[in-house]
Amino acid sequence: MIGYGNSMFLATHGILARSASGGAVDPDAQAFITAASITDPTQQSAINQLVVDLKGYSIWTKMKALYPFVGGTASAHKWNLKDPRDLDAAFRLVFSGGWTHSSTGALPNGTNAYADTFFNQTTNFTSTSNASIGVYLRTNNASTGADMGAGDTGSARQGMLIFSSFAGTYYGCAMGDTFIAPAPSNSDSRGFYSVVRNSGVQSLHKRGNITLNVSETEAVGSVTNETIWVGGGTSGGYNFSSRETAFNFIGDALTQSEINNFYTAVQAFQTTIGRSIGTQTVSDADAQAFVTNAGIVDQVEATAINNLVIGMKADGLWTKMKAIYPFVGGTSTTHKYNLVNPLDTDAAFRLVFSGGWTHSSTGATPNGTNGYADTKLIAQNVLGLNSTSYGVYSRTNVDRNAPSIGNVTGGASAECSLWLRSGNLTYLRVNNPSASSQANSDSRGLFIANRVNSTQINLQIRGTQYTFSQNSNSLYVVSFHLGGVNPNFFDTKELAFAFIADGLTSQNMTNLDTRVITFQTALSRNV
Repeated sequence: MIGYGNSMFLATHGILARSASGGAVDPDAQAFITAASITDPTQQSAINQLVVDLKGYSIWTKMKALYPFVGGTASAHKWNLKDPRDLDAAFRLVFSGGWTHSSTGALPNGTNAYADTFFNQTTNFTSTSNASIGVYLRTNNASTGADMGAGDTGSARQGMLIFSSFAGTYYGCAMGDTFIAPAPSNSDSRGFYSVVRNSGVQSLHKRGNITLNVSETEAVGSVTNETIWVGGGTSGGYNFSSRETAFNFIGDALTQSEINNFYTAVQAFQTTIGRSIGTQTVSDADAQAFVTNAGIVDQVEATAINNLVIGMKADGLWTKMKAIYPFVGGTSTTHKYNLVNPLDTDAAFRLVFSGGWTHSSTGATPNGTNGYADTKLIAQNVLGLNSTSYGVYSRTNVDRNAPSIGNVTGGASAECSLWLRSGNLTYLRVNNPSASSQANSDSRGLFIANRVNSTQINLQIRGTQYTFSQNSNSLYVVSFHLGGVNPNFFDTKELAFAFIADGLTSQNMTNLDTRVITFQTALSRNV
């Protein structure tokens, strides 16, 4: 493969752009860059390298449509890299329903969103015995929607379809009358998927965090006269997807070797623009330990974690932390890990979730009835009587008479708890059963409770600090809980960050707020 560096000048006045290394940009890449108005040098370079790689692997000539989803807007995402003309005949996308477009791809709402490719599976394929489609997904959820395809309902599928996660399995068909059976288990819907029809064989493939290859011999079925959609399965009545797509393709049949090479090229493309799914490598050793042990395969999440750790170390915060829960990865498994010590043990203070919780890419939400998470961190064993801090980042604005974090069980002589907007007040206790309160009408953002001496505590709400007189009493022998405190109080606020630490200075608290906001913003979930 030819390397072109990471910057490129735009073509102006009809002059072909050149890469940073001085080589001419591929004309097919330049045509797309110009049509889609891609001005970012890194994106330009990534597009160019993708085209060069696909041509080097002899895949380019097999492609009918390639959708790289760069540029961050619907107008940029619609273009077909193979034929970047704004025409139905060029198979540019037309988005319908609710979509969210960003630098990481295009996210359908799962209700009515789809993008029509205008590629008709009966007339535009070279042959219905020679076809493939694929999608690169960045969202892990159990949505039953079709991620891409065209086909009818009932037992006759009659087209090309991809369901990356349907009841924990990967379903797909390639011009067959039924889905490939048995459908392979697939516990994570993120990755690069394809279905292929090659004469009498249809096959499923996945690359990324999991590798799957399944095929079966089956004759081509009756193929309906329909166009292929992204984010749905055309008029077949299939549910709509709610998974973010960062690449789609339509082409002739691919061999196993070509599928492997295709993934290599697309993964390099996604990595260059900072949104790859798969094994991630980061620079900080502590961040890497968390990324590896928690199984974080999203590049944006891994980078955000890395920058958070580096920033906290620069601010003198890291050594004060006993537990940090960044809630990335979207599952109870990834959400449980303590960033400071990412081992799956009680001694490492990883979370144990109980009751009803909803886990997603934006955080973890308890059900308000019986949901809580035990940190296994007991104040008396870890914290100092006059040096204690803890806090949460909430994404929900609700008046709820329950602590979002704490170790209260009722009638305790020592207590830590943080009640966000209980009767339009925020209540806090730090090693004392008596509560202090501050008027507050919004329970979203980062809240910090802090004690740095025997007579004073601090509260920080979204960067604003308040001071209260409150004597320290004693350290509690009950572990901290998140999302409520069993068995008396249960919250309903979505948590996107939580921590427990030694006491913080005023500057520490300010710096932590800044770092957490930067972290949440990088994950597109700041409130």
